[in-house]
Amino acid sequence: MAFSLTLVLALAASASGDRTLLCRPRVEGDPALARAEAVSRAAAGRSKFLDYGVPCQDAAEAARAARRAGLSHAVAAVAEGRADGSSYVLVLADAQTEQERAKRALDVAPGLDAVRPLRSALDELLEALPPRPGPRPAHVAAWSLAGAGAAALAAGAIFAFQARDAADRVEGAATPEAYTGALSDLKDRRRARNLTLGAGGAALAAGLTWRFAF
Repeated sequence: MAFSLTLVLALAASASGDRTLLCRPRVEGDPALARAEAVSRAAAGRSKFLDYGVPCQDAAEAARAARRAGLSHAVAAVAEGRADGSSYVLVLADAQTEQERAKRALDVAPGLDAVRPLRSALDELLEALPPRPGPRPAHVAAWSLAGAGAAALAAGAIFAFQARDAADRVEGAATPEAYTGALSDLKDRRRARNLTLGAGGAALAAGLTWRFAF
């Protein structure tokens, strides 16, 4: 189960860019008063967080889970239910070092909304993240090469359609002049098709390999 969860998170992370892993809170005290679900509700619908779905025992475990998913940071949470309300502790940790980067603690009295203050606390944790670097030149070049390959493949598809049309005209030619002209056009379109499809496929493969293998 842990491997499957990590695989799903890794695929989601690669599809949506670098996000912060959010562990479900570890509950202490009275579960009903802890209102642990308020943490995930505070992050719901926000693309900056990826819900881990299960609690983490501490910041180090959250960091390791983020590292397995290919993310740089994680938030571990504790929700404690007490007679005087709900108490929350949120810790932002670096995935590589497993060290604490920032921490927020808050208390919410019984009957009061816990989602809004938790959302603010999560925003404050995100402000502690290092600024995201710009795109690496090698990545830009790799994507540009892959994009050029995709464009060439699209052009090859157009030439292939035109070659089929020329072949139909060769078959239906009623005069030597029409036959010769259609045959010449067919050869040109097939040559262009082969060149663009071959070059486009090679460029697309090279660009994707460059981006993800190096």
